[in-house]
Amino acid sequence: MRYANNRLESGPILVTGAGGFVGSHLMSELALGEGDIAVDMSTDFQAPPGVKKIIWNLPSEAPKELGEVRYIIHLAAMSSVSRSLKEVHKAYEINLMGTISVLEYMVSHCPEARLLMISSAEVYKPTDDMITENSEIGPRNPYGTTKAAAEIAAFQFAGNYNLDIVLARSFPHYGPGQSEDFAFPAFCRRIIEAGRNGSRRIRVGNLRPVRDYLYVSDVARAYQYILNRGQSGSIYNVCSGKGNSIGDMVNMLIEISGHDIELEVDPELFRSADVEFQVGDPSRLNSLLGWKPEISRNAGLSKLFSWWEERI
Repeated sequence: MRYANNRLESGPILVTGAGGFVGSHLMSELALGEGDIAVDMSTDFQAPPGVKKIIWNLPSEAPKELGEVRYIIHLAAMSSVSRSLKEVHKAYEINLMGTISVLEYMVSHCPEARLLMISSAEVYKPTDDMITENSEIGPRNPYGTTKAAAEIAAFQFAGNYNLDIVLARSFPHYGPGQSEDFAFPAFCRRIIEAGRNGSRRIRVGNLRPVRDYLYVSDVARAYQYILNRGQSGSIYNVCSGKGNSIGDMVNMLIEISGHDIELEVDPELFRSADVEFQVGDPSRLNSLLGWKPEISRNAGLSKLFSWWEERI
């Protein structure tokens, strides 16, 4: 294995989508600093001291000032399933064509770099079994389809140009800074507002689906492990191996809030493309790379709830 120790080789690191939810946590995990580069659609985001912030509106060509780097972590994406259902063309433009732009930049500027591409569990075909990296591909929504297409493009580039690419398929994650386009931040707002205005009920959609949830710092740490130790050409599920229903997680948030709130299920809030069960097998990440999650669901949800409570 090329990356056998616990430290990355020296050289600049590039993070795309650095201004997004996971970006800030990942830059901290990787201890980015002088000489490293963070790109997004604007430079209006926080980055560690010394990190150069550059605008890159994917799928446009790479900015000329980008230069050569040693590592690339491609986070940039339209990552909301709900938004992808409403903006299908945009999802393909950002997730597929944006990835191709990153690959073209790699070929022309730094073909010896290592690329960690962030994909999603949404590429998998729905199943009642634990999902391994060898499980069948069969996405149910535009987000998953665009990520599956981006994976194919990445591995084609790797084969055609002898590129060093590793791939992470992330299962759902949550934490401070996540947009209200995602379920748990939206639930936090509803619970906080209901508690403050004396309401005893909030409307919810389908609470039955079971997912494998991770706290964002555990995800960022997994990316560091994969970038450092992952086998070139390999895929790694980023997950815990344990499932919770959405209802279980929402009830944890209500308990954390200290409010007495009932859930009113509204069929109009159901999403047609919902997958009922999505729990991953983390054996490859656990056994080969030595990663394990450190933040419990309750502790992670408490951090998320506190973050929103301070801002509403």
